Amino acid sequence: MMNKYVYFFIAIIIFILDRVTKLAALTCMQIPHVINKYVTFELTFNRGISWGMFHDSTQIVMIIVSMIITTITVFLCWHAYNVYKKGSLIIGHVCVIAGSISNLIDRGIYGGVIDFILLSYQQYCWPVFNIADIAIVCGVGLLVLLDEK
Repeated sequence: MMNKYVYFFIAIIIFILDRVTKLAALTCMQIPHVINKYVTFELTFNRGISWGMFHDSTQIVMIIVSMIITTITVFLCWHAYNVYKKGSLIIGHVCVIAGSISNLIDRGIYGGVIDFILLSYQQYCWPVFNIADIAIVCGVGLLVLLDEK
C-alpha cells in the first residue's frame, strides 16, 4: 500500500501542471502555435465531455453535463477511499480525480474546459486536449492494467 502522502503529491502535481499549462494557453495561445507537423497548440473551450461529445452552445446542456461529471467524480472519490482502506492501490483513481477536478474548475470559471494540445498526422487530427485529459486517460488505463477495484 502506498503512503497517502504519495497519492496527495501525485494529485497535486497533476493539478498544478494542468492549471499552469492552461494559464499559459490562455495568455499565450490566442492564435495557434505550430510546433511541428504533428503538434500544434491551439486554444479551445470544450463545453461537452471527452473529444467534444455533447458539446453544445446552450448553458443548460453544459450545466447538466457538469453536474453528471461532478457526481461521477464524487462517487470515484468515495470509491477510491474505500479501496484505499482495504490496502489496495488507488493511483489510477487519483489520476482520474485530479484531472476531473481541474477540468471541473474550468467549467465553473470559464464556462468550458480549456483545451490546447492538438496532435495530427497528415489529414488526421486527434481532438484537442489538455494535461488533465492525459491524466484521466492514464488513470483509466492504470485502473484496467493494475486491476484497481
